[in-house]
Amino acid sequence: MKNGMIVCPQPEAAEAGAAVLERGGNAVDAAIACAFMQGVVDPLMSGIGGFGSMQLYMPGRGVHQIVEFYAKASLSATPEMWADKLLGQSRDGFAFLLEGGISEFGHLAVCTPGSVKGYDYALSRFGTMDWADVIAPAIAQARSGVLVRPHMHWFWSQDQKGSGQVNTADKLRYSETSKSLYFRPDGSLKRVGDLLANPDMANTLERLAKGGAELFYKGELAEEIAADFAAHGGLISREDLAAY
Repeated sequence: MKNGMIVCPQPEAAEAGAAVLERGGNAVDAAIACAFMQGVVDPLMSGIGGFGSMQLYMPGRGVHQIVEFYAKASLSATPEMWADKLLGQSRDGFAFLLEGGISEFGHLAVCTPGSVKGYDYALSRFGTMDWADVIAPAIAQARSGVLVRPHMHWFWSQDQKGSGQVNTADKLRYSETSKSLYFRPDGSLKRVGDLLANPDMANTLERLAKGGAELFYKGELAEEIAADFAAHGGLISREDLAAY
């Protein structure tokens, strides 16, 4: 690989992007492959349920564009809907604190994700490789797993009560699938060196690779997401996903 540099938090993601460049892909191809892999290796910090932005600078094509794919509140949200539940603000100023932590974890805390739409927008307009091709490394990694790193374990286990926020470990206990993924059989958090494999994510990424971004926003995945939110009192609906 020549004349290329990749900067990201996890080595597997950097390697996925580098492999794309070695195969002749451009920077956009590499960035999207890297992003999908980052979502597998460090899912609490990145992933298809998240959001972001991308700055594209391709002088040879006359492209200098900012792509914003931020998460959006549900169409059913109203400005005053949680005003009576406001407890204050966290000490670090990062978050507003609501009764029961409902804005921090659980189905009510989720906005309509933008990452899949953003990745698709950038790759289809400015990339050179196939959508399924750039997702493939992330699928393989999700199946084989990744070792828990010191920083990952620190983030999961830190005590955030001093700031008034909900501890990450308590968020990870929210669902049975999350507990089985991040905790040992004895109920303790996985430790540095333990394997974090996510076959459910691999299956979802495989479906996404075949069905494209529309599957996530208007197809079967959208239906499943909306049904899960409806069953658990969440706000995200098929209309929210389709309108993104």
